[in-house]
This record gives sequence, structure tokens and C-alpha cells, in this order.
Amino acid sequence: MTTNSGSKTIREAEFDGRYTGYIRILGALFLTVTVAGIVLIPFWLVFSIWYAPESLRRLSARLTPNTIEIKKGVYFRKEITIPLNRITDVRLHDGPLMRFFGVRGLRVETAGQAGQTAGTEGDLVGVIDPVTFRDAILRQRESIVEGVQSAAPATQPSGTSTDSVSVLAEIRDILARIESKG
Repeated sequence: MTTNSGSKTIREAEFDGRYTGYIRILGALFLTVTVAGIVLIPFWLVFSIWYAPESLRRLSARLTPNTIEIKKGVYFRKEITIPLNRITDVRLHDGPLMRFFGVRGLRVETAGQAGQTAGTEGDLVGVIDPVTFRDAILRQRESIVEGVQSAAPATQPSGTSTDSVSVLAEIRDILARIESKG
């Protein structure tokens, strides 16, 4: 399968309709925590009748040979392309509210982003069979990383390892001279 961008789709994520209920209640709980937001809960619940399904409709994720492409957002839309060779981890997560609605989250972490949880670009909630989607991402990433590693020795000039050893020995000797003077 190919899309407008021309790259082949390896796997496309499908999203669970229970995600809409999760979004509605999550918004209401957020408003409850903010004391001023309590008066807005009825408005949110009415508004979310339209917003939650629209959010689900605009949510998509597809795995291509070199990237993960994510589209999400109703008012503020995001199109995110994550190169597979920059992925450090793909985590599954769920909290009590997610478990109540029977949805799980999939978080794609990239180099320089690990540890951030709020506002993670590669955060997908409500993926149907997230374990299979995660495994497909990791398999494709592994094939790319192995391809790069197997190509790397072929591009290095011969004798590089001996050159490195001689440079390290020279650095050792310089450090020894500096220590003897100090």
C-alpha cells in the first residue's frame, strides 16, 4: 500500500472507539482538578460529544520502511514523522482510567527525549493491539540499524583500527608526560 507521500506502508495502526469515552472523562477529571473548571464540566461533556469522535477520526499512525508517520489533532493539527533510526524505545502504558475504558497507550521515544512524559510527540492512545504495532516498529527499526551497522565496516578505510590504537597510545604518552611535569 502506498500513500500520497509515495512511501510504502508496512503497517497502519487502528484505533479503538472506546478512546472517545476515555477522552470525555479525562477532560472532565481535568476540569474537576482545577477548581474554576468545575463549572465548565457540563459544557465540556456536551462539547465532547462532537470533539471526542472527531479527535479519533483525525488520529492515524503508519509505519513505513524508514519512519513512523503520526497525524493527530482537531484544532491544532500535528503531522509528525519520526525516523526509525532515532527511536530509542517504544513503551506500552496504561493508567487506571485507561484500564477502565480498556485502552492502552503506545509511546515512541527518540534520542534526546527520554524521560519526558507530558506532551510526547509519539504518544498514541487507543491503538488496537498495541503490542503487535510496537513489535512491528521494533522489528523494522532493528532491520534498519543492522543494515547501517553491516554497511559501516565496508565504508571504513583499511587500517583504521591500527590508526586508532596508535593515536590512543600517543595520547597516553602525552598524558604521562604532563603528569610527570605536574
